[in-house]
Amino acid sequence: MVATFLVCWAIGSRVTVPPTLIVFAEKYVINFALPAVIIAKMTTVEVSSELLIPVFAAWGSMVGCAAAVYCIGRFRKWSQDTIGALLLVAVLGNTSFLGLGMVGGLLGDDHLSAAIAYDQLGTFLALAIYGSYISSRFGTGDTGGRAILQRLSRFGPFLALLTVVPLRIIGLHADVVAVLNDIGYTVAPVAMGALGLRFTLRVDRSVIAPAVTGLIIKMVAVPAVLFLVALFFASTGDVMWSTSILESAAPPMVTAGVVAIASGFNEKLVAFVVGVGTLAAFAWLPMVSLVL
Repeated sequence: MVATFLVCWAIGSRVTVPPTLIVFAEKYVINFALPAVIIAKMTTVEVSSELLIPVFAAWGSMVGCAAAVYCIGRFRKWSQDTIGALLLVAVLGNTSFLGLGMVGGLLGDDHLSAAIAYDQLGTFLALAIYGSYISSRFGTGDTGGRAILQRLSRFGPFLALLTVVPLRIIGLHADVVAVLNDIGYTVAPVAMGALGLRFTLRVDRSVIAPAVTGLIIKMVAVPAVLFLVALFFASTGDVMWSTSILESAAPPMVTAGVVAIASGFNEKLVAFVVGVGTLAAFAWLPMVSLVL
């Protein structure tokens, strides 16, 4: 995933890539690949009582992170598209493509079930519900209730989530789930490639402060608070809590970045936050795992 980002960054830095190609890749992710993986994952996921800890930890982390981003953004009088961008990329973490690999490699395979619950019933579900709302509420265009509902009715991930309820009752054939999962495997490389083509380290100074603030809240402050909660109520060495803490420290979600750009948010800010956060995660997450 990082290799894809770096290669596309190098290409975009040396060659003028047609903007229509980047837009096509982003639309593919949002309108086709992401809905496919939402249907595949959410129709098959199962929950046990002990897995409620990472699920509640995921939603609690995101709510706290969103509140902090919004309050700081309003206090510093950031623009609407800056706040909207950070409400997506500084709240939703890469707990799937990068997070699951890090959890397995740093904490062990026995932590994977908790990581999957954190991702699929926490971050991933939030992308469809919360992400749909933020993209509609803070995105380009009217912000009235009717306008938001109209945009939601055309937002692929949200529509995919609505189909999950009847499909869980009816059931999907294993072959159909396999095909949807195969399509879902393209989300990470295509999304990372599109962001890599947009990424640049030469950004406006106005982007740096919101970007750094968002990354500190997402990758440092939120896991620190969750660490203290675990220390008080249980143990940071517990499988469910240690997994939740490491997942909460994951960098911004690549797919959330694509959704943010497609919603008309500050694309330089989005690409910078996701790119820098992803690169930093390969040093930061191993450091976090040392205290768990």
